[in-house]
Amino acid sequence: MAVRVSAESGFDAAYMLKGQAERTAPERTAGGYYINAAQAGEAPGRWFGKGAEALGFAEGQVVEAAPFLAVYRQVHPVTGERMGRAPGGT
Repeated sequence: MAVRVSAESGFDAAYMLKGQAERTAPERTAGGYYINAAQAGEAPGRWFGKGAEALGFAEGQVVEAAPFLAVYRQVHPVTGERMGRAPGGT
C-alpha cells in the first residue's frame, strides 16, 4: 500500500485545521446560505480508506491537529517512526 504526501511552495499544512477550528465559534445571524457556511467554518476533516486504517485511524474518525501534522511530516502518528523512503531509495 502506498500513501503519497506532497507539498507545494506556499502551502500551509495547518490551513485545513484553521478553518476547522473556526467552526466551533457561534454562528452569526446575518447572511444567506453561503455566507453562514463561510462564517461557520469548514466541517471537520475525517480519516477514510486503507491508508488511514494502516495508520491506526478509525473509519470516519475526526482529523485532529497533532496526528494530521505528523502524517504530513511523514512520521507515523502513533509510533513516531519515519514513514516512506529516502529519495532514490528502493
